[in-house]
Amino acid sequence: MAAPAILFFVVTCIAGIRGGNNGGNYLVRGSSADEGEGDSKNSDNISTGDDGLSLEHHHGHHKKSGRPQDNAEADSSFDFYAYSMSYQPEFCKENNEKFVGCQNPNESWEGQLTIHGLWPNRDDGTWPSTCSNEKLDISLLQDLSADLAQRWPNVKASSTSPGHEAFWAHEWSKHGTCSGLSQQDYFMTALDLLLKTPIIVKENYGSVVKREDLEKGYLGSDMSVFVCKHGYLSEVRVCFEKMADGAPGERVTCPQSILKEDSCGDEIKIASFDSSVTTAIK
Repeated sequence: MAAPAILFFVVTCIAGIRGGNNGGNYLVRGSSADEGEGDSKNSDNISTGDDGLSLEHHHGHHKKSGRPQDNAEADSSFDFYAYSMSYQPEFCKENNEKFVGCQNPNESWEGQLTIHGLWPNRDDGTWPSTCSNEKLDISLLQDLSADLAQRWPNVKASSTSPGHEAFWAHEWSKHGTCSGLSQQDYFMTALDLLLKTPIIVKENYGSVVKREDLEKGYLGSDMSVFVCKHGYLSEVRVCFEKMADGAPGERVTCPQSILKEDSCGDEIKIASFDSSVTTAIK
């Protein structure tokens, strides 16, 4: 067989093998057609803090409703503040006590929820987000450092870790920049707004409470939202009015856009730092 004929035969065979039943349009490794559906390991929908850990737990609100406006030129107007408080024993239980703050927790966290964030919101369910590029200047908060560590803690990182400030920086960037408040005023206000956790939580540490009893401690069902994970109390959210100067005012009834974020049942488990066993209501 002549050389040109042999070459043509070889090329034809290779093309047929690679094309298979795809009419010659064979797949290339790494192309979209060669990826399994939903197998996007490099998805960029997970935000990562300076400590290399996802901030998803610290920012799990508004997943089911609302639309953020994540750019510096977004409309920064809003109607009220949503204020979220976290129950650290549940967060540590959910993460198998692996974080430094979970291994040596502040004793007060057993009966007192801590701050998650102060979030400007709109009545229609939308909310402004990242309204400027102003970065957190931690030096401005030195006088608040002790209060922040106890009442707005980042249990993922120690006080000497490079990622210790990541939680506060995230909340300032995404929410604080839309409040119209200075950095000092935003954090001081959030600290001042922290509600005293009803004694029923401390009294039932590692046990279960009735929802109606917990609601009484937060002024009723339309004044608070309970967020649960696997039946355990994770967060409590309340609402504050926006005053003429943009600062939070009195507590108000939460709009439906916030109330529908409730995910707890009639019985709510109260996690503990040192036990995986939750006793039933007596």
